[in-house]
Amino acid sequence: MNFDIVVVGAGASGISAALTASECGAKVALLEKGDKFGGAGMFGAQGLFAVESRAQKEAGVKYSLKDAYEEIINYTHHSSNALMVKAILEESAATIDWMAELGLETELVTNTQEVHQEHPRTYHQFIDKFNGFKRVMNKFLESGGVLMTETSAEEIVQEQGKVTAVKANRKGEEITLETKAVILADGGFVGNKDEIKRTLAIDPDDLYSMGERKATGDGLQMLKEAGGVSDYKRIFENHATTVYSKTDPKWHNARLFDLTNIPLLWVNREGKRFTNEDVVYDFALWGDSVYQIGGYYYFLFDQATVDYLRQQALDWTSSFERTFRLLDKKPMTYQVGPYPQLDQDLNEGISQGAVFKADSIQKLAEKIAVDPANLTATVNRYNELVVEGKDMDLYKDDRFMTLLVKEGPFYAVRANSTTLGTVGGALVNEHFEALNVKRQVIDGIYAVGNDASGLYDSSYPTIEGLSNAFAWNSGRIAGRYASAYAAMN
Repeated sequence: MNFDIVVVGAGASGISAALTASECGAKVALLEKGDKFGGAGMFGAQGLFAVESRAQKEAGVKYSLKDAYEEIINYTHHSSNALMVKAILEESAATIDWMAELGLETELVTNTQEVHQEHPRTYHQFIDKFNGFKRVMNKFLESGGVLMTETSAEEIVQEQGKVTAVKANRKGEEITLETKAVILADGGFVGNKDEIKRTLAIDPDDLYSMGERKATGDGLQMLKEAGGVSDYKRIFENHATTVYSKTDPKWHNARLFDLTNIPLLWVNREGKRFTNEDVVYDFALWGDSVYQIGGYYYFLFDQATVDYLRQQALDWTSSFERTFRLLDKKPMTYQVGPYPQLDQDLNEGISQGAVFKADSIQKLAEKIAVDPANLTATVNRYNELVVEGKDMDLYKDDRFMTLLVKEGPFYAVRANSTTLGTVGGALVNEHFEALNVKRQVIDGIYAVGNDASGLYDSSYPTIEGLSNAFAWNSGRIAGRYASAYAAMN
């Protein structure tokens, strides 16, 4: 089988790369390890970022390409690839139009997190997402592209510094695809336990992954073997926290999840507060704050709070409510509760090892293995601040300084770091051409989406939809350059 370009991975970045290259006249094979295309870009994301899109201009959104560029560059302390940042941003509005022409339409919605409501709107939510993705794939197939599912790429073959083939395994059969260029788009390495352990700054047992399990770092390994850099600025997309059972991965309790999403009293493994808890309203910063303390914390409350929530709603907003309301088109409630069955929910959490209960703060400290003196001092100090109605220690908003932790029994719920996936590893330029350790271009090899480094620094940025936009736009850019390269070679 002979192709101009082989694209590895049929998620958002791979699909956009493959279709763009095909539109440019290249003969393209799109390989997908699983039996379905779409990846995290379809099954996880609900939309993507764009700047100066038609919808933003029609809505009067005052947010320019320069504004977005400066926000990202300043967020990363000028350690991101400035040329890449500019290229992604310049592509973003045209990508929204391109997707609409293909049948994957979006609508400009309010930003999905409460803390971002004052930020200019950038989030373009998918309309009819799954059918839209099918229409995009149909365009690829109609253009002459070849989709190979259940096909894992294994090796990039090179001769005299040029790509000549990709070796792959298709449903147990070893195959060789002759090609001039390869685009690596298989989503990073979040599904590879060994690579996670090697890269992660916390105990892997304290990380809950929401990432694509098929993303096992195959592309990065092939890149390394082909002379590229595969471990440049690898980061985890830290994103909020979750309450889960380490013995039953399918267990989920919606009420306990809701309590995770409000700014109660949080303590680290020392039994001390470690952040302003209303960081809960910014998913990326929330995730970062937990990652830096070792991957988990406990949120505390007392029986008086349980009794209140069983009968009445708390006038605090769940951090995820707007996200869900945008999807189901329902109005915001700006409330949490009431939860008539909260006692049963807590008992269920106790049986799963996620909730701890004790008659005193000292006994609670023993159950969660924190220093009793520290926890007692923390709770006493927090209660003093609640009585004052002002957080003079970590400056949580006054409206959240209302719940004492004083009336036993007391509860502690463990919240663990959550990741959406990994980003980075491949060292590339603004055209998404792979570079070697001397930062020289490796002919015919490209890396995009979560395989590619350059947009991020040490943290997943807070601009909503930027990760998925990076996938779609890096794919389009690489598809164009790879097709031009293939045409000349």
